[in-house]
Amino acid sequence: MIRDTFRKEDFTGRPYTEFTNILGGYGVINIAGKLWKDQRRFLHDGLRHFGMSYLSSRKTQMENRIMSEVEDFLYVLKARQNEPVDLNPVFAVSISNVICDVLMSVRFSHDDRRFTRFMNLIDEGFRLFGSLEAAIFIPILRYLPRYTFTRQKIAKNREEMARFLQETIDDHRKTFDPSHMRDLLDTYLYEIQKADEEGTGHHLFEGKDHDRQMQQIMGDLFSAGMETIKSSLQWAVLFMLHHPDKMLAVQEELDQVIGRQRLPKLEDLTYLPVTESTIYEVLRISSIVPMGTTHAPIRDTKLNGFHLPQHAQIVPLLHAVHMDQSLWEQPEQFNPSRFINAEGKVHKPEYFLPFGVGRRMCLGEILARMELFLFFSSLLHSFDISVPEGETLPSLKGIAGVTISPKAFRVKLTARPMAWEGEESNIRQAGSH
Repeated sequence: MIRDTFRKEDFTGRPYTEFTNILGGYGVINIAGKLWKDQRRFLHDGLRHFGMSYLSSRKTQMENRIMSEVEDFLYVLKARQNEPVDLNPVFAVSISNVICDVLMSVRFSHDDRRFTRFMNLIDEGFRLFGSLEAAIFIPILRYLPRYTFTRQKIAKNREEMARFLQETIDDHRKTFDPSHMRDLLDTYLYEIQKADEEGTGHHLFEGKDHDRQMQQIMGDLFSAGMETIKSSLQWAVLFMLHHPDKMLAVQEELDQVIGRQRLPKLEDLTYLPVTESTIYEVLRISSIVPMGTTHAPIRDTKLNGFHLPQHAQIVPLLHAVHMDQSLWEQPEQFNPSRFINAEGKVHKPEYFLPFGVGRRMCLGEILARMELFLFFSSLLHSFDISVPEGETLPSLKGIAGVTISPKAFRVKLTARPMAWEGEESNIRQAGSH
């Protein structure tokens, strides 16, 4: 029902809520109408151009971007093996650098305080917006002091984020060369320049402020391209701690198929059903966006015989689908083999919806799939993961926000011998490109 409903044009809207009111109609994820259609098409074409497509000739370029960060990620972890380590900030920088490269042709070091602050603002923003959820469904709650205080904190959070993003836009504008398009931000600057030259700049983005639109697009892409992937990888590590037999199964498959000479490549995925199914099971059972994104009818319509007025809130209960006993056998159990058919091939049922479905499904799905596979498989190929001595097995209970993320936890990493061990070259020189 979710799949059939969200494929229809009638259900491509967004409801008017406290959340969308704060965003002011900017960006792409939480807008509707002509601006959403134009921006989604523009971003889809731009992201494909910069490699976010399995069919694109530029796919190798994107894989190289990701693997550069994977190798740096492993290098950072290699220096911290055999000691308790929180993977969350390391994941955050490495994953963010992939979208930073596509978006604005920059990357940040793992000890860059300014960028660390920006990522903390994203984390805080997710938590703050998540705390507004009740007021979104019961609007009168927004007048309570608690929600007034939350809105004030959101305003400060967004103001600081806007300063960081505007500085990036200003720096990019100084070096912009329309004959040499470096990244997605350049494509926006080009569209603005062209519209201004044609005298149509006031119509661009439906008349909205150009820089504010670019700020929110950047924020939307960071949200889609960093926070959800980071949380998914954190859940993957957590489930490996709880199910070391599943971790061993992945490692044995990687050793058999990849060997100990190199790190995994995207082209290997076809031959790694255990690894792929394990990632899918993590996505199913964690359901980090449990209620999906709220849709709304763009006009009065009917759904299964029920009348729905324009702007009514339609919430896809993805977690409920992923835990439905009529669809999944023993859904509460972590069982990757549920995604492997009798022929030993990976099979995704139509009710597996980790990235949503329909016309407004996740823009970053392809990037997410690439990153989840390359980071997860490379991590398990390079290290054994265990609970640090003296610490207890971390809880599987998540923290609610816009997404569901694991509570903070630490792991112990023990290097798995590779063919180049003992040589002068470091792990960054042993990747797949």
